[in-house]
Amino acid sequence: MVTRFFHRFSLVLIVVLLGSQADALVAELRPSEIIPGDVFLIRVLASGTPSGEFKGGKIRFFMKGDDEYMALVPVPLDTEPGDYRITIKDGREARCLDLRVRRYEFPTERLTLPEEKVFLSPENQKRVEREYLMLQDLWDDVTERMWDGVFIQPVDTRLSEAFGIRRIINSKKTSIHRGIDYKGTMGEPVRAINSGRVVLADELFYGGKTVIIDHGTGLFSIYMHLSGFNVSKGQNVSKGHIIGFIGATGRATGPHLHLSVKLGGISVNPLSLMNLDL
Repeated sequence: MVTRFFHRFSLVLIVVLLGSQADALVAELRPSEIIPGDVFLIRVLASGTPSGEFKGGKIRFFMKGDDEYMALVPVPLDTEPGDYRITIKDGREARCLDLRVRRYEFPTERLTLPEEKVFLSPENQKRVEREYLMLQDLWDDVTERMWDGVFIQPVDTRLSEAFGIRRIINSKKTSIHRGIDYKGTMGEPVRAINSGRVVLADELFYGGKTVIIDHGTGLFSIYMHLSGFNVSKGQNVSKGHIIGFIGATGRATGPHLHLSVKLGGISVNPLSLMNLDL
């Protein structure tokens, strides 16, 4: 709470010091140093809706308060390390923000699984392709902001698998773990990490019983391998609402929760989102 007040106070203080230019554009970026797969936050005080770009993509700003705007910006996993300059404009003025993307070597994990869990039959391959296209349509839908404040953990257990791990399966197939896994016992409740609307509560090939929540502003949370649902499609949920229960459905080898986050159609580390001071 003190940190959040300090950030807000800092922005207001800068504007006050500008005296007659009280409507000047002021912008800050946090954190200023990240790794690929993370999310960063831009806060802006401006007289009009600001604009900006990062890696060729437009930054989506939303109003937080009087003349205050915010944006959550994803950093794709394939982002090259280095220094990036982001220019924020409000129609009359421009401010430059500097972001450093650090080099980070994600771990590699070698797995041995039954062949039928690695290579799909033609029928299952068609199902996976249909589900992929259906999900792509979801990520393209940008709604009004429904989330509010910091994002919370969906369960109280420890992580069992980190984001970004490179998996080599049966020495033949390579995949990237684009979410995080939590340890858990069968039937343990799973909570919504923030408020939003349920846009999917169904059984998918890979994810098994899966819940997807649209939090608005192009942000979605995905909860996989559930044993059962406690919500239905179209339902509005608040932060902390029990949306389902830990299970081992889909392509899971045991009970756990797989949590993914999509922002602007890009997979990001859920922990980086939860660490932001919103």
